[in-house]
This record gives sequence, structure tokens and C-alpha cells, in this order.
Amino acid sequence: MSELASLSQRSRTLLSTARFMTLATASTRGSPWASTINYVCLREPLKLIWYSSRDAVHSRNIADRAGISATVFRSDLGEISPIGLDGGQLVGECRAIVGAEVEEIHQHYYEQNFPDVLARQQWMLPIDQFQGEGVRRFYELSIERWWLFDIERWLQDKQDSRVEVPLSELSAAWPGA
Repeated sequence: MSELASLSQRSRTLLSTARFMTLATASTRGSPWASTINYVCLREPLKLIWYSSRDAVHSRNIADRAGISATVFRSDLGEISPIGLDGGQLVGECRAIVGAEVEEIHQHYYEQNFPDVLARQQWMLPIDQFQGEGVRRFYELSIERWWLFDIERWLQDKQDSRVEVPLSELSAAWPGA
């Protein structure tokens, strides 16, 4: 990114290396709520996965209104970005993961979030917490639209703007793949 990587490469890097996003939901009455969540990226098809308490405000909001918006941001990019940071915004649809999918997602989430086996064993919650009457659920976010911080514009005139990146451009090779 020293030579400013393509929008699709920046998007893939950001989505696959940022660990947290701020999720914005709304209640059925339109009351907004923002939550910072720890997510992992599923690459094909492109989806973001996290877990939360079933009773969390954002979980209840998702149950009532699947449409959300979110931001992903990194300020630790040093040499990778000409300004040391990058960020994206998105809109999409969420759903709780239930049934047979839970086992696969449970394994995938913990393997991606904690590549070190010992750390994974320390942090992995039992699968029964995510099933049936369990207190947590995994959630899946399907991205419908994605925008990046327009670094080129910022470097030219310090105008804070976004540029939309077509989702079809995100399907190329991912970093580390």
C-alpha cells in the first residue's frame, strides 16, 4: 500500500486483518445502538461472523430488524498505508446461526480468531452455549455494499470521503491465501 494498493486489495486486507468492527443496529422503534464486536471473515462467500449474548441490545435488534451498518477501522498500518490507517463502511443483513451450521461456525470462528492452539483452548467456549437455550449465538453478516476511506482524495485535498468498492471485486485472491 506504499504505492497505494488497489481498492479491492485494501478491502480484502482490511476485512481479513481487522479484528473488530462497530456494528450499528436499530430497534423496531428506530432507536439506534452501536456495539464493538470481535469478528472473523469468511471469504467464500464473503461474510463476517461473531458471537454475542442473545440478550445483548444489538442481538435483540438483529432479531427484529436484520438490516445493519458497520465500520471496520485500523490505525496501526504504519508503512502499509501512506497515512498509517485505513477504514471501511458497510451495509448488510444479519442473522443468527442456528441448527446444524453452529458446529462448523464454532470451529471456524475459534480457529481463525485464535490460530495458536493453546490460546484457542483457553478462550473457546463450549458449543452448547451457542445452541438451543444457550446464552450466546453466532451471527452472520452478509455484506450488501462496501465503501473504503478515499485515501487518494485525502492526500490531495484533505477531503474526508468514501469510495464504493463493488463486491464482485473482493472475490480475487485474499492475503495469506
